Amino acid sequence: MRAYSRKILISFFLFNFLFVLAVNSVVVVNLIEEWWSTGAYNHGLLGLALAIYVFWTKREDFSSPQSNLFGLVLLIATSLLLLIANLASIGQLQMLSLFLVILALLLSFFGFQSVTRLLLPLLMILLVLPIWNVLQLPLRDISTWVSFHSVHLLGFEIIREGYKLITPSGIFIVEGACSGLSFFLASALYAVFVAQINNLSRPATLVYLTFAVMVAVISNWIRITAIIIVGSQTAMQHFIVQDHLTFGWLVFAACFIPVIIAGNTYFGEQSPENGKQKEIIKQPQQISAWYLLVVSTITLFFATATIILPSRFDPNYKFALPIIPSYTHLSLNNAASQNWYPVSHGATSEEFNYFLQDKDLLQVYLANYARQRQGEEIIFVGNTLFDENRWFNVKQQTTLLNSPFLKQVNLITLRKDSHRSRLIAYWYLVDSHFIADKKTAKWHEVQAAIKGQPGATLIAIAIDYSNENETRALKTMTNFVTLFSSHAINMNKSI
Repeated sequence: MRAYSRKILISFFLFNFLFVLAVNSVVVVNLIEEWWSTGAYNHGLLGLALAIYVFWTKREDFSSPQSNLFGLVLLIATSLLLLIANLASIGQLQMLSLFLVILALLLSFFGFQSVTRLLLPLLMILLVLPIWNVLQLPLRDISTWVSFHSVHLLGFEIIREGYKLITPSGIFIVEGACSGLSFFLASALYAVFVAQINNLSRPATLVYLTFAVMVAVISNWIRITAIIIVGSQTAMQHFIVQDHLTFGWLVFAACFIPVIIAGNTYFGEQSPENGKQKEIIKQPQQISAWYLLVVSTITLFFATATIILPSRFDPNYKFALPIIPSYTHLSLNNAASQNWYPVSHGATSEEFNYFLQDKDLLQVYLANYARQRQGEEIIFVGNTLFDENRWFNVKQQTTLLNSPFLKQVNLITLRKDSHRSRLIAYWYLVDSHFIADKKTAKWHEVQAAIKGQPGATLIAIAIDYSNENETRALKTMTNFVTLFSSHAINMNKSI
């Protein structure tokens, strides 16, 4: 056993920390891009700077390095989670896992006592990570409900249809970006920072944090209510309707003044806790060379897996189109369609095929992915199977099939106008399995990457029909999908 100097141990921690960031540079770049955008996390760079400042002021808390078996176990678990997130290309899980790996490194070197004293700056980092979209839906629902009733109570005529608030002068849609998540997170970050620099107790921190986020939520209600009232009274011509984002931040700034005043008046700087006053400066604990070697080995092992596993793929991967009995294959492997414009970001190849039976014409769209990466993947928020400017999304559902190879399929019903409709059925081929569920497909994506066979294909089939023939179109689609899946799975198992 040897008592290494504080500087050497901190340098060793920084080496592992920077090594993990370097290996996961794609995740870091995506994180910075999110902070640089105009979305709900555009306060991220400021929050990061404030957190770094707080870490610097509390650098003495890194003065007691120590061996920690639990920290090693946590490092293995979080590194495994990060590896899975990378293989599955799940952006939010990648960022959260990276944060947890860094937390595990802190615990491994400095123990629970030091990390406990760093809870607030760690929480500041957590608040700027793009992992809080789960709050967007409830905030959106509450904002829509409150705004509707506020406008109604103020005596203005308004009707609600889901997230649409309809007035005689126009229609207001409460989008996800209007949920107030950005206000919520910015307020929480400010409250935690004030709690840190003012040495607030945990109860006082909780009270101030609750007050700050409530003001943020209420300011968003005021913003939406004001936009609806002003817009309905000015025939949608007022500047706050045209530039509601800038107006929203102005409302937030005005509403936030009481939070700042309360922070200075009722939550001002307090003396350190008694426990901190009595704290004795400890000599660095003894930490063995093997322990340092184990930490580095864990970091190196998962870094190597992160680099090597996704690098194994077949660049010539392609779905083998089956021959469907009783259907005429009109054309083969067209690069584009004249009336169908799906978007599959990062696809290695795309093709359209046409099958005819009697008067029923079906289009088959294939998007092949030899490998998948963040933003260039088969399941991605930016992918779409229809042009929203050309088609109106009527319904999305899943339906059960009798095929032993494809138990269910996803269905999208679209409307073009009062006469024409389109039905789209789609599913995925991942790890030699036909899968309709996205979560299951992601899990098989991880397994396929580990096997070195990450090739995957989006399979989508479309049929156009007159509105009165919807039942017949659904039956035709079901029969074709059943035949297609039955003949295709055997041809593609060896791919």
